[in-house]
Amino acid sequence: MKEIEFDKERLINWYDVHSKNYDDESFVQNDERYGGDKYRIELVSNTLSRLGVKKILDVGCGTSEPMLRFLKEGYDIRGFDLSPGMIEQSKIKLQKNGYSPELVEVGDILDDNYISKYNEKFDAVIVNGVIPYLKDDNKAHENISKLIKNDGYFICVYCNELFDLMTLNKFTMRFHVKNFIEPLSIDQVSKNQIISGLKSLLTMHNKPELTKSGGARDDIFITSHNPMTIGNKLREYNLVVEDILFYKFHAFPPLLKSLFSEVDNLFVNESRKYEIKFARDWRGYFLASTFIVVARKKIL
Repeated sequence: MKEIEFDKERLINWYDVHSKNYDDESFVQNDERYGGDKYRIELVSNTLSRLGVKKILDVGCGTSEPMLRFLKEGYDIRGFDLSPGMIEQSKIKLQKNGYSPELVEVGDILDDNYISKYNEKFDAVIVNGVIPYLKDDNKAHENISKLIKNDGYFICVYCNELFDLMTLNKFTMRFHVKNFIEPLSIDQVSKNQIISGLKSLLTMHNKPELTKSGGARDDIFITSHNPMTIGNKLREYNLVVEDILFYKFHAFPPLLKSLFSEVDNLFVNESRKYEIKFARDWRGYFLASTFIVVARKKIL
């Protein structure tokens, strides 16, 4: 399958275009919209309360929907986002709710000059919907770590690479090729034969197809991380994983919805039963498309 290449301007434009409707698309729940990011806010809120932090930086603050919740809960929080459109909506929302619009600004976590403007370190840095969209997430992790005080916390959202194993589609195909086939010490002809055979087993290896209103995964660069190995990566930046929380559950492969229309409502209802309650359950490693890492900064 053809991969979408990272394009910073395309990324910014995507979020600018979606900024006015982003809250409805991400946080509103109804029969047609899962609203999975609503669970993320709840999980992060519970985490912040448990950790007892005060001063927080929200990297990728978006429209400030999560930030507004945390402000109302009494946290000293500010944020920035790469998208001017998202920040525009954020300022409007903050002012409407009685908070200073100056709490947010346009900023880039990969820009060393921008990061150097912060002459303070935070009790916690929240990173929502940022890392999966970056080609150079090593630089992002490095800069984020600089913003966290010693013994402070890193709360970050990642797309779950293991989830691709249960979708039984083009993403499952990609996972097998990347992790199981390419590492084999055999010639490329043999690898291609294995890939061809895998396609015969995965009868929908070319699904889902691109649509005119495709989601972010069909429009812009998005990468995933393995929740089983993320701790190894983060230790390079003095971040030690203390907790992993799963959300955006899928009770069964979503392709089944296109085969049997009668299971559509079942899919939403059964998937939502996993949320929050099963955030730490082993099923999350495979049924949840997204996970939150809670790590602590330690000078190793």
